[in-house]
Amino acid sequence: MNTDGLAAISPPGWQLFSTEALAPRDRFPAFCEEIMRRQVALDAIKRKELPFDAVIAASNAGQVDITRVATSQASYVRTPALMRDGSDDLFAVLCLEGSMQSTQGADPARIGPGEGIICDSAEIGGLQMETTTRYWAIRTSRASLTSLLPPGYRFGGAVLNRNGLALRLLSQYLDALYQADASSRDRAVMGGHMIDLIAMALGADSAVRQGAESPGLRAARLEALLRAIDARSGDPGLNAASVAARLGVTPRYVHLLLEETGLTFSQHVLARRLEKALWLLRDHRHGHLRIADVAGEAGFADLSYFNRSFRQRFGDTPSAVRARLRGLEQADAER
Repeated sequence: MNTDGLAAISPPGWQLFSTEALAPRDRFPAFCEEIMRRQVALDAIKRKELPFDAVIAASNAGQVDITRVATSQASYVRTPALMRDGSDDLFAVLCLEGSMQSTQGADPARIGPGEGIICDSAEIGGLQMETTTRYWAIRTSRASLTSLLPPGYRFGGAVLNRNGLALRLLSQYLDALYQADASSRDRAVMGGHMIDLIAMALGADSAVRQGAESPGLRAARLEALLRAIDARSGDPGLNAASVAARLGVTPRYVHLLLEETGLTFSQHVLARRLEKALWLLRDHRHGHLRIADVAGEAGFADLSYFNRSFRQRFGDTPSAVRARLRGLEQADAER
């Protein structure tokens, strides 16, 4: 089973559970117990003729609890008897690999990679994993979403496909949280933004958009924009249009978002390129690079512009910075 590296690592802030070390007969019961502890009481059924494996990585982000799951084929159903526990939490489930079918809502819905759906603890039904499946599950209180959506909104089986940008941003948030060693404060902020993004992915009318386009969604979009600039700053052809296309927004919206930072798109790109150039000059592993090579690696197509911008930012030329650092290293070695 492809666990996407989950069994090999335990990222900071995440708790890991794996069936790998358990006897085959104990794996499914142990997984069910872990799922019920992390999420909600479910009636679970697996394919008897197939072996079962699963890995769970779990974490908290303020108002939401997050699990990243890789599991063999199985079904998970919320029955009338189990609903007596009184839980009415909501789960946004995003499929990463495989396929699953929701049995909540008016009609069954099949979800594949890149798609998502809401599971409602206060409604009968659940999910059937039709293949080996990897997915995210974001647990939040009903109140946190009902405040952003129209009265009487039915969550169970609602598909997260009404705003592609919101769903992409939500996926990026989850990936970033999984890969970074975020503080509890940062996690809480990101959790709040995730709720806004879930609401945005559910809502099609203007009233819902206005509710979710609030500070949380704008902050999420801005963070995604800054990450895109950071990731592609080494590309000399980087511009607002290419970043906008990557994020699914207009170039004008990119500029509007960046206005909140007090810097233009070009200023953000320049700052990131200069920071990368300084890092390359300071890192002895790149000491063999010529200054022109450093400029090219950082994304500068014009060496004169690079030298001039570097001096304005750091008060010295790239060559002088490298020479000074080498002098300090030599002095340390002679002590």
